[in-house]
Amino acid sequence: MARSRLSGAARVARWADTALRPGRTGGTSDGKATLADATAERAARELGLAPAQVRADWDTARLAGLVEVHGDSARPGWRLRAWDRDDSAVLRGWVALFDAWSLAHPEPAGHEPAAVAEVVSAMPQVLSFLQLSAGPVPVEQLLDLLQQRVRELRTERCEVPYGPQREPARPATGLAQPADPA
Repeated sequence: MARSRLSGAARVARWADTALRPGRTGGTSDGKATLADATAERAARELGLAPAQVRADWDTARLAGLVEVHGDSARPGWRLRAWDRDDSAVLRGWVALFDAWSLAHPEPAGHEPAAVAEVVSAMPQVLSFLQLSAGPVPVEQLLDLLQQRVRELRTERCEVPYGPQREPARPATGLAQPADPA
């Protein structure tokens, strides 16, 4: 599923591999990895897409690590090189895209940022599970897996409380306590 959802991004990245290699012009317009208008129009003509779709696929390709931009040239990322033979490269691209999306969009209203961060941290395991599944997985099972992973992450963290701590209550033994020498 990740491969099919990222197919447009892979297509634009392959186009960029041949069309925007070092020494060719029009790779970026501002040095920030956006396509120049002329480049987007050229890609749209050659790929049979609208320029807006080329730009969207270009952004997805960059976020998924299918293409790397350096100055005004682009080169394929390692995930594109491994795309056809390595499912884990595709999954890692999907996770990278998910991570980028989670950073770009604020947490849903009514949820604490820490809880959202925990879900984001747990998602790679859920995505790996989906990759290994032979078919559709019920939503309830995915939510259960997600909750389990969040619990594991909370357990793995060593959280030390800050601020003054109360002394634990001493059990009453009936014996006199030694006097404080101070």
